[in-house]
Parts: sequence; structure tokens; C-alpha cells
Amino acid sequence: MSGLDDLLAPARLAAFVLVLARVVGLALIAPILGSRMVLPRLRVALAVFLAVAMVPATAKASAAPTADLVGSPVALLLALLAETAIGLLLGLVGQLVFGAVQLAGELAGTQMGFGMASLFDPQTADRSVVLAQWQSTLALLLFLTVDGHHILVQALAESFRRVPPGAVGIASAGFGMTVSFAGGLFVLALKIAAPVLILVLLTNAGLGALGKLIPQLNVMVVGFPINVAAGFFILIAAQPFTVRLLEGAFAELGHRMAAVIDVLV
Repeated sequence: MSGLDDLLAPARLAAFVLVLARVVGLALIAPILGSRMVLPRLRVALAVFLAVAMVPATAKASAAPTADLVGSPVALLLALLAETAIGLLLGLVGQLVFGAVQLAGELAGTQMGFGMASLFDPQTADRSVVLAQWQSTLALLLFLTVDGHHILVQALAESFRRVPPGAVGIASAGFGMTVSFAGGLFVLALKIAAPVLILVLLTNAGLGALGKLIPQLNVMVVGFPINVAAGFFILIAAQPFTVRLLEGAFAELGHRMAAVIDVLV
């Protein structure tokens, strides 16, 4: 009974709730875990499982902070909000790469002429260009191939080691760093979409010149299949380049999450 009493002690329960809050924040927005394709029950079960797995590693470090929070409901509530915010920030850093891929697909697909053909994206519950869905699926498969989900779990565990539950003090530098990482989203998106954008631009320039030389030529009718063919050709040819870009971006996730955690306190 003493062991059960220890587990149900207010300090232990508070520590578990704080750990769960950070894990839930990550699960709400992180790649794969935060996808709308994952059932809510499964998402909750994964969050609880991860929280239970993290508690033993954080028991000693969180003992003193949680003991101070147990006697103050307001302080405990603020700590829960801070832990959830940390989880959301970590998940957002992981989601930025997929946002860049989505944006790259939107840019390239619109230039190729697929802007009028949009499908429902189950990951974002929004309508997106067909090419953006294909690019997102490729990024998701590559993320699993390079064990990106393991990187997320390792970054979460490292965050508990660097910042124990209940010892969080949100600093504006963490949000500023996240915003700077978000700015890199547009750079990565342009790098991924650059081959398609450049070739389609050259193709349209050639069609414009051809339309001036041959006024009877309907450039709009002829240009659509040419743009699609040229776009798919360069898209396939640039796949090794895209894969290397995404592998490098996924490899940096752990370091970026650690950097955000370091400046949060």
C-alpha cells in the first residue's frame, strides 16, 4: 500500500500532470501525431503512454518544483499552461518543414496550372493543390524513413532533462527563435520549388515569344499541357535534390528543438 500511496501522492500526481501537459502540447501539432488522420483516441493513448514513459526519468528533477506547486492552485495552473506552450513550440518547430513542403507544392502546382484542381487534404482538413498533397506525402514517408518520429521523442525527453516539469519560465527569446525558424520555411519552400518555377518561367517566356511570331497560335491552349509536361519532367529530375534538402532539414530538427528549449528558461 505504501508504494501505491507514493504514486498517488499530490507531488507525484502533479509531476505526471505537468509531464502530460507538455506531451499533449507536442501531440496536438507535431508531425504524424498532430495529423487529423490519427484518431483522437489513438492520439490520447500515445500521449498518455509517452507521459508515463517520461515520468521516471524526470522524477528526481521535478520533485522540488512540483512540491512547491502543490500548495498553490494558481501556480499549478500557470505551470500547466507553460508546459503546454513548450509542447506546442516543439511541435511547431517539427511541423515547419512540412509547412515548407506544402508551400513549395502550392507554388509549383499553381505555376504548372493545377491551381484549378484542388483536393481535400486530410492532414490539414483544407483544400490544397494536387501537387502539394503529393509533396507532403513524399515528405511524410521520408520523415518516417529517417526515423523522424524518434527524433521527436528524443527531443521531448531531452527537453525534460534540460527543463524539468514545473521549473519552466517562458522567455520571449524562445518565441523569437521559433519565429526565425518559421522565416526559414519560405527559404526551404523556394529551394524545393525552384526547379519547377524556373523551368515553367522559361517555358512561358518561350511560348510568349512564339505567340508573337505566330499570332494564330492559341498560347493558352497549347501552353497548359506543355507547362504540365515540363513541370513533371523537372519535378522527377529534381527528386534527388529535394530528398537531400528534406533529409538535412529533418536532421536539424533535434538541434532546433534543443535550441528553443535552451532559450526558453
